[in-house]
Amino acid sequence: MPAAGPAMPTAASPAARARPRAGLLVGTLVVAVFALVVGVAAVVMSALALGRSDDAVTIANVARNERPVPPPGPPPTGPPPTGPPTTDRPTTGPTGTDQPAPDPTATGPTAGPTEISPTAKFDVAYEGEKLRVRSKSCGYSGGRMYVDLDNPPTVGVGPENAEFDYDGCDPGKIGIDLPFAQVPGATATPKDCLESIRTDPGRSPVAPTRGMTLCIVTSQDKAAAAGTTQKLVFVTVDAITVDNQTGVLNVTAKAWTVPQ
Repeated sequence: MPAAGPAMPTAASPAARARPRAGLLVGTLVVAVFALVVGVAAVVMSALALGRSDDAVTIANVARNERPVPPPGPPPTGPPPTGPPTTDRPTTGPTGTDQPAPDPTATGPTAGPTEISPTAKFDVAYEGEKLRVRSKSCGYSGGRMYVDLDNPPTVGVGPENAEFDYDGCDPGKIGIDLPFAQVPGATATPKDCLESIRTDPGRSPVAPTRGMTLCIVTSQDKAAAAGTTQKLVFVTVDAITVDNQTGVLNVTAKAWTVPQ
């Protein structure tokens, strides 16, 4: 029998041919899944890193805003600056204030009622002086009659020399630009006058009534300029009448010299 020759290759079966393709597909899928996982991980890590960066910025801002203020240092030592002081106020006088410079010819402040001692000794300057003060008209304003109460008291002076004025009629009105008050009557004392001016000062003008007593403190400066002394004067209303369309105020005046 002839010897058998080498075996001839036979065609591969379909199952054998499909196995390599399946392996390749599986490998491809594994690689894709791995790449997807890596990408997702990268995104998550980036988000975490961004969040940490924002937290760091926020913490830094809070720390900067809440940083404690350092305590003030010790006060400076040594003499203060010697330069001229700065001010926004005008300096109209030599004293460096906004007050006018004092008048070298001034005779001093006028003694007001609060500067006169109620317990001082008052000497009578005059008493029992009867004055008839007639207004210029009953029909219009501006008909004042002015009275000077210095020694001696005089009716019909200029307004610059007057202590009070009378205007109108029935009863008219008394105008006074000096400290004054109403006292119980002509028997009151200078102390009563000063206490009344302090506790219940009068307000001008005054409607006169019969029996009313007004006490008036004259101006010290005006008296000095006239060569006389400051007075404390009682003016008591005796009668109020009307004569020929004018008002007539009858009063009795008594004055004390204010102690200097």
